[in-house]
Amino acid sequence: MQNKKQKIKVHFIGIGGIGMSGIAELMKKIGYRVSGSDITESENVKRLKDIGIIVNIGHNKKNILKVNAVVYSSAVKQNNPEIKEAKKNKIPIVSRADMLAELMKNKKCIAVAGSHGKTTTTSLVSNILETGKLDPTIVNGGIINSISKNNKFGKGDWMVVEADESDGSFLKLPHQISIITNLDIEHLDYYNSSNKLISAFENFLNNLPFYGVSIINADDKNLKKIILRNDTRKIISFSNKNKNADVFIKKVIFKKQYSTFELKFNTPINNLSGLHSYTLKAIGLHNIYNSTASIIASLLAGVRNNYIKSALTNYIGVKRRFTHLGKVNLSNIYDDYAHHPTEILATLKGAKQINKNIVVIFQPHRYSRTKILFKEFLKVLSKINTLYLLDTYSAGEKKIRGYETKNIYNHLMKSKKNIFYIKEKDLNKSIYKETNKKNIIIFMGAGSITKMASNFLKINE
Repeated sequence: MQNKKQKIKVHFIGIGGIGMSGIAELMKKIGYRVSGSDITESENVKRLKDIGIIVNIGHNKKNILKVNAVVYSSAVKQNNPEIKEAKKNKIPIVSRADMLAELMKNKKCIAVAGSHGKTTTTSLVSNILETGKLDPTIVNGGIINSISKNNKFGKGDWMVVEADESDGSFLKLPHQISIITNLDIEHLDYYNSSNKLISAFENFLNNLPFYGVSIINADDKNLKKIILRNDTRKIISFSNKNKNADVFIKKVIFKKQYSTFELKFNTPINNLSGLHSYTLKAIGLHNIYNSTASIIASLLAGVRNNYIKSALTNYIGVKRRFTHLGKVNLSNIYDDYAHHPTEILATLKGAKQINKNIVVIFQPHRYSRTKILFKEFLKVLSKINTLYLLDTYSAGEKKIRGYETKNIYNHLMKSKKNIFYIKEKDLNKSIYKETNKKNIIIFMGAGSITKMASNFLKINE
């Protein structure tokens, strides 16, 4: 079988994307010959080149000479020259989700879905299974700090996968255990309505085999509806509010970089019942929820509770999830991926466990998201002590008048004093003056702001 794979060459269009790069690297390790192309030289591209994958910068029909299959991401248009050449030469063309689904068929799988917390929860489950010596295969949507990448080929029976709902592709993934962390109204550019989005999550639940289990956050208002409507699949619910949930979260205590909590297992899971305490090396109630789902999934996969406790205590997180970059003068600098109002609020609550003096540099991500959630953005951004706003990272979208950064600024400045609308070229000078106080300074957003954060630290080291 290995020799057969070595003769098969798979080409990835848009290989530098976080999801594509992980699958490409995994397939290389399994034994396939892998190549790819992308429009820019990114950190992911450099990592792939370092392990021997040929990556061409720029899309050209010559890039797919002598390939047996082409994989594309949802960001790649059908008029891409490599897609057109593949069609012309009748080379099989496969979406990223379909290729991931093929890889999942050979393993028992845990699929992690939800509007927020997918990447962290996937990394938590992965770390627990690693600690429990199950040697899982991993495909995540972010860099897991413990392995310094977003994927791992394991020899064990289990595979842990982040399931992306943004383009509906999570419905293609076969799995035995699912986690649904929460459900916010997002990605309406794809779903068109909240009802269609919620229906997609219901379909995700119903895609479980008859022997499968879904682990669902019963405190989420949209997921609560799905739980109540379900009468065909096994669900294990968890809650911090409802004592009658299958797993009840209680006695949550935050201490700087650590969180402690107890779980009452009203429903026994792999013979574990009663009350058990855990310590997580992470902050914020949202991470207690993520950990609870991860604990339940890991118990179902057969990990002993002592291994679970050890993994949580030693957890070192995911890149760009409240990542501490270093210190400039008196201030600690953090990089965070939050780009949705719910995520921003969760990060703020967590940061306040360490220091209540918070400065945020926020780069909005997508005009469509800003338009749909404009009121929610205003509400959460108004809670920040000192706020610097950068121009929107468009992610290829056209500007939508009335929903640009200047519009956010104009609304907030009426009732908020410490708010500033700045250009990227003025960022370092503006932020440096904030470092003379004992602040937490968070560079926040899903676009290019992570590079700005790194540059700020380099300049001021």
